[in-house]
Amino acid sequence: MQKQGLRLSEITIVNLRSIRRESFPLGAFTPLIGYNNAGKTNILMGIHWLLSRISLDISYFDDPSLPVEVIGTFSGLNENIISRLNPERASILRCFVSNGSFRVRKLQRVPSESPESMRLFVQEANAFGENGWHPMPSIFQEAFERLFPEPIRILDFNSTKTNAHLLHEIFKPLERKLESDFAELQQKFRETLSFDGDSRAKELQNFDRDVNSMLLPLFPNVRLKLEIPPPSLEIFLKSAALMVLDEEDGFSRNISETGAGSQRAIQMALVRYLAELKKKTRTNYLSNRLLLIDSPELFLHPQAVELVRVALKKLSQEGYQVIFATHSAQMVTSEDVSTSLLIRKNKERGTFMRKRMEDAVRQVLRDAPSQLQTLFSLSNSNELLFADYVLLTEGKTEWRVLPTLFERLTGKSFALIKCALVRQGGVSNTKKSMRVLSAMDVPVRAIVDLDYAFTSAVHDGFLDKNDPDLEACRKIFFKLSRFGKMRLVNGIPVNKRSRMSAAQGFALMAQDPEAELPLRSIHLKLRKRGIWVWRYGAIEEHLGLEGKTEKIWSAFIDKIRYKEPRKFIPHYEDLEALCAWILEGMND
Repeated sequence: MQKQGLRLSEITIVNLRSIRRESFPLGAFTPLIGYNNAGKTNILMGIHWLLSRISLDISYFDDPSLPVEVIGTFSGLNENIISRLNPERASILRCFVSNGSFRVRKLQRVPSESPESMRLFVQEANAFGENGWHPMPSIFQEAFERLFPEPIRILDFNSTKTNAHLLHEIFKPLERKLESDFAELQQKFRETLSFDGDSRAKELQNFDRDVNSMLLPLFPNVRLKLEIPPPSLEIFLKSAALMVLDEEDGFSRNISETGAGSQRAIQMALVRYLAELKKKTRTNYLSNRLLLIDSPELFLHPQAVELVRVALKKLSQEGYQVIFATHSAQMVTSEDVSTSLLIRKNKERGTFMRKRMEDAVRQVLRDAPSQLQTLFSLSNSNELLFADYVLLTEGKTEWRVLPTLFERLTGKSFALIKCALVRQGGVSNTKKSMRVLSAMDVPVRAIVDLDYAFTSAVHDGFLDKNDPDLEACRKIFFKLSRFGKMRLVNGIPVNKRSRMSAAQGFALMAQDPEAELPLRSIHLKLRKRGIWVWRYGAIEEHLGLEGKTEKIWSAFIDKIRYKEPRKFIPHYEDLEALCAWILEGMND
């Protein structure tokens, strides 16, 4: 179970590289998913910049004539956390907190502006939008930086600072253990090195005297003294070197001298070690420490990717807020799909976020059981996370055969057109799934069997209950039932106590010459609603398949690859039309 705690719950980024203005909700474990160059790293950079004292050069400004602006919403602040600050900081913090949340805003007006000149604001409690912003008091800034130190970021491979941050997190127990010894040592250094130390080193005293004698003729009213701060364990760790021993050649070298793959593997090993350490040594943190990672899966084999994912998940439950950019569906399980951020970029909008699946389901469906059912159905298909277009299917045959058939007939793969083939949990979910994906701003179409037109399509409002074409087909069903070939309930075939299955009943009706015109009309009506219905019953009838087994599917796929499909597919023209319809959906 994830601990919420104090965390960054939303970030709004303005004018930062490809991000013109966009808000991103953030959880304890937030994958940023998208193609290369979609702007995922820019989101990580915006978070890091908000919480760090760094300046952005002109390459970070989308429009150099406008400021870069980042607004952070922080949630989970309770009285227990506030009371652990000193009274002055706690008092000023309470002035800006509402329902456990507060908002801060940072502006850099021009490229390469000094960090000291940047403007920081905090929003008064209960203010919304652009209202109620005040320059951030220095005491509030001190409290804010105490609660939210600079994030640990792994955005590159050769960052010694990154490794130092990880080592410092790992050795915090050692720091606490040696606290008294370090305090004594620091006091000795302070007395020896500090400019006002009681036992300032003779060499430093000589330096002060001699340099000031040189300065006096140049600037009579100024004196110099050298200040050397006492060392801390963190400072020692910043200068620590990770040495890599190659067991094959016997040489040891600094991690910075190794390849990118080795560096990433070592960084992720440190992350895994930190996760195990935190699991054993639980600590009551003031806030969740932010961990920002760009492509944690890079250069790692599939088993290693899974180990890293598990480690990051553990850290998100042990005092860290984990936000990472990824290209790999393996970094996201069905448990996290609903709250993952789908990051996209186009010419008109720049970098933007599709609505989260969790929010889309909540917007579209009000009843909780339906929400859970639809969410589970869609969350089990990671393919949709990387798709710009979703094709919902009902049966296993479509899912197994269509990718190869589509590529053979069009010369394009589903991956090439960024289309995800997603199996639904049931045909009754079709309308719900389409509405959820539409709310996410994801183009969607569906492929269904013929029975859908007579059952769910009417229920979903795609066809009228008294549609004349449905009535014409029901008359054919009635005619066939008189010969004892099928049993009807409400005018359509059923499985129970029937000599044939319902699927066989629909296929038999479709073979009747009188059914051709009404079925073609039904097909066109649903097609206009983004739903392709198989006119002859199911895909098996169109392809000439005599079953739904892996053996039959594999044999058909081999046949597609080596023979001309037009010569052996019974309703080849329908399959051509389907492929054209799928390609057309890219422009929805």
